[in-house]
Amino acid sequence: MAAEPGTVQFSIGRVIGDSFGVYARNFVSFSFLALLIGVLQLLYVLFLFNPAEFEAAQNDPEQLQQMMAQFNWGGFVLYFVVVMVVGTLTQAAIIYGTFQDLRGQRATIGACIARGLTSVIPVVVGSILMSLGLMIGFFLLIVPFIILLLMWWAYIPAIVVEGKGIIGAFGRSRELTRGRRWHILGLAIIVFILIWVFYWVVNFIAGTAVSGIVAPTIISYAVLALTTAFNAVVGAVGYYYLRAEKEGIDVNEIARIFD
Repeated sequence: MAAEPGTVQFSIGRVIGDSFGVYARNFVSFSFLALLIGVLQLLYVLFLFNPAEFEAAQNDPEQLQQMMAQFNWGGFVLYFVVVMVVGTLTQAAIIYGTFQDLRGQRATIGACIARGLTSVIPVVVGSILMSLGLMIGFFLLIVPFIILLLMWWAYIPAIVVEGKGIIGAFGRSRELTRGRRWHILGLAIIVFILIWVFYWVVNFIAGTAVSGIVAPTIISYAVLALTTAFNAVVGAVGYYYLRAEKEGIDVNEIARIFD
C-alpha cells in the first residue's frame, strides 16, 4: 500500500546509503554492464586517436606538431557523440536494474541493456538539449547553470521509468525537484567528492604501477565506467525518494511500468 505524501522523505543520507546498498548487491552485474557498454568508447579512443602515437610524439615536437595539423576534428566531434550514447545507455540500463533491485527482484544484464536501448534515443536527444541549455547557463553566469542542472536532475529517470517524452521529461524533472534542489545540490557535491577521491586514489596507485599512455587510458575508462554506474544508481534512488515524498507512491507502483 502506498504511503501518504510526505511520509517518506528525500534525504541526502538516505539516498547515499541506499545507493551504496544497491550497488553493493549488484556490484558485479552493474560494473560488468558499465564496462561492457563503455568498451565502445575505449575502442574508439584506442584505434582512432591512438594514444601510443601521442606518447611517442611527446619527445618529438616536430612529430607532435605534424600530428596536430592532421588531427581528425570530425572524429573528435564523433567521439563526443559516442561518449554521450555510451553514458546515457549505461545510465538508462542501470536505472532499470536499480528499480528491479529496490522492488526485491534481480534484473539480468540482458534485460538491463534491452530496457536501456528502448530509451536511448530520447535520452540522448534530451542529453544534447540539456547540454546546450547548461552551456548557455554557464556562459551567462554560473548561477543559471547550477539552477538548470538541479532543475533537470531527474530527467533521465523520468524518461526511463515513466516513459515521458523528451520535452515532458524536463517538465517532470522540474516538478519533482521543486522544493528539494538544495538537498540535491548537497547530494551532488558529496557524490562528486566521493568520485573525485576514488578517481585520485586509483590514478595514484596506477601511476606508481604503470607507465605510458595506453595503460592509464584503459584504467581511466574502467574508473569512468564504475563511477557512471554509481551515478546512475544515485539518480534512480534519488528519483524514487522524490516521488515517494511528493506522491506517496511505493517502488512497486513506480516499477509496474516494467512488467
